[in-house]
Amino acid sequence: MIKNFLFGFCLLCHLAIMAQEKAIIGKITDSIGNPLICVSICQTDNNNCTHSDNNGLFHLLIDERYSPQMRIVCVGYSTITISGLDTISDLLKVIMTIDTISEEAIKIEEYETYPNRTLRYGFISFLQADFIYNNFGDFRPLLKDYNVELMNKSSGIFSLELAGTYKRYYAGINWGFADNYIYDHDSLDIEFHTNQFGLHFGYNLLNTKRLLFYPKVAVKWNRYRLLNNDKDKTIPVEQYVNERDLDLRFNQMTGFVGFNLSYKMYLYNLWPTDYWTFGIYGGYAFKLNDKPWIYSRGNRLTSSGKIEMDNYNIGIHFSFNFNGQ
Repeated sequence: MIKNFLFGFCLLCHLAIMAQEKAIIGKITDSIGNPLICVSICQTDNNNCTHSDNNGLFHLLIDERYSPQMRIVCVGYSTITISGLDTISDLLKVIMTIDTISEEAIKIEEYETYPNRTLRYGFISFLQADFIYNNFGDFRPLLKDYNVELMNKSSGIFSLELAGTYKRYYAGINWGFADNYIYDHDSLDIEFHTNQFGLHFGYNLLNTKRLLFYPKVAVKWNRYRLLNNDKDKTIPVEQYVNERDLDLRFNQMTGFVGFNLSYKMYLYNLWPTDYWTFGIYGGYAFKLNDKPWIYSRGNRLTSSGKIEMDNYNIGIHFSFNFNGQ
């Protein structure tokens, strides 16, 4: 009697549990009808999950105590959420479409794969802006305020650098320029031109997929030219002899010890190079000759004046890199 009672009780419990579950049978394919394998199918808000087989078929018992929804997830495809599971009675056919965001991520990963090769040599072209503060105050009594104020404003130089690399070593040459003008002076047109020539050397300490870091040293030749011309385009020769136009050329050699830090990018490259970078550099700058060499056309001029400079040098740059094997 007791055995029959226990058997009947267990049967009732089993029927109660079965009454709370509904079987969903379905097939998952892509947009052209190919079955998708190992797709994850889960009832929302619990761990009731299954996977599609080699034919894209799946079988999931839905626990009606939880949300009547299920999520269908497959890498590279858009996630699908299906509601109203209690109304499904036939074979559920699911067509999954490619996730455009995932497709773009795959393309990015494809193009951004870091070259798996041993680098021996390469070429780099830089476009950069170099900032260093010069002070021509020693020449103020001779050149007057209007000239010196313009000369002191010339602190930014735009330059182009071409460099080569061999294994971890780096060497390059650069040329830069800056132009400043004053046209609102009473009687003069004033021009101040800066040209810079440099040799740069470095050693690559860090070269990852995204970062490039190396210490560098440089020797720079800075050429400054100051021009004063009378605003009147036609003047008597006697006036020109008595008030001769000013044409001075200052030459100052400087050194630099610092570092370069760059961030690598592989997409949207303007030139057919392996990658391009955006970076900064900074360090300690110092004069190699105490007094500048001054020239005026064919004459070497002597002076006790000095070009003072701050002992820091910073800059920003873009570079385009080609790596060889």
